[in-house]
Amino acid sequence: MKFRLIPAILIGLALSITTSEIVYFGYTPNYYFATRVSRNAFHYQFDHDVFKYRILSKYLLLLTDKSLQNIIPEKTKSNAFLSYIQNGSERFYYAYFYLNTFFLCLTSIIIILLLRLKKYLILTDTEKWYSLFLSIIVINLSQFALYYYDISSYFFQLAILYIFLRYEKEDYVLTLTAICALIILSTLNRESSALSASLISTFLVKKGDLSLQTLFGMLLLVLAFLAPYIFLQYTINVPLNLHFYYHDAGHLKYKINIVGISFWVLFLCLPIVTANSKDNKSAILLFHLLSMPYIIYCFKYGVLWEIRLYIPLFVSSLFISRINFPCLKSEPVRQVPLRQ
Repeated sequence: MKFRLIPAILIGLALSITTSEIVYFGYTPNYYFATRVSRNAFHYQFDHDVFKYRILSKYLLLLTDKSLQNIIPEKTKSNAFLSYIQNGSERFYYAYFYLNTFFLCLTSIIIILLLRLKKYLILTDTEKWYSLFLSIIVINLSQFALYYYDISSYFFQLAILYIFLRYEKEDYVLTLTAICALIILSTLNRESSALSASLISTFLVKKGDLSLQTLFGMLLLVLAFLAPYIFLQYTINVPLNLHFYYHDAGHLKYKINIVGISFWVLFLCLPIVTANSKDNKSAILLFHLLSMPYIIYCFKYGVLWEIRLYIPLFVSSLFISRINFPCLKSEPVRQVPLRQ
């Protein structure tokens, strides 16, 4: 079956909604669940520590919850998995579901648009369908750890990648400006936006080596991340700021983290073994090298069992593995106007 735009979008949206419904309502969540669906516990955790800087999707979640006020009740007797949680809100849980499913639908559309960049991605139609299904299913698989900012961050990262591949040769300055603006916006959502800077920097290096233009572009990307990051650090102050300690965080010998590390290694192997060429493999490794601050932070402070931490690296590597680098490096063909 050919990878046509409209059928692909319809299937992508249907897959996003269906898998979200299965994940959110087919399984009984039991992983830090109480701190997600109790509104008081939510504010207790996410108004403090590093979470207090992730303001964009927090605002959207609370806005979604408010908009559902007259539609969905706080609790119903039929919802058994909320009944044992004190102050648990069914409506608040639906707000998570609607917000994350909305961004997953947007992410699926961006994935489809990326897969249709025939010039820059070497993929058969069959491989495009597999890539679409794999990306959406793996993203939703990671949602057993329920957060409000993960899927929106994937959308921003892939949107930035699409803008670069689609428009960089048409107008480099305008494209880089748009990408910097999106990095600023996505930093308000989650500091993993630094991965977008790493991703585009990888392409700039592979495209132009370490020329002055490449280094200047990389500097702009880093500044686009650092400016809002530092601004948030200095402007958001909580009178009684709490720091949360997770028992499993940073303990790499714990079984829960060994399983997580195994996932990271296995899902790093997939894009490498399916890469088009040595150029693609080296680009994947370069991307991980440039992303090392994020990786070190995850290993030191994250619970690696939460496979969501590797998803942005995996999905980006999946596209890097199929990039047509010779085409990316070639100069754009300039049309010379005919003389009258």
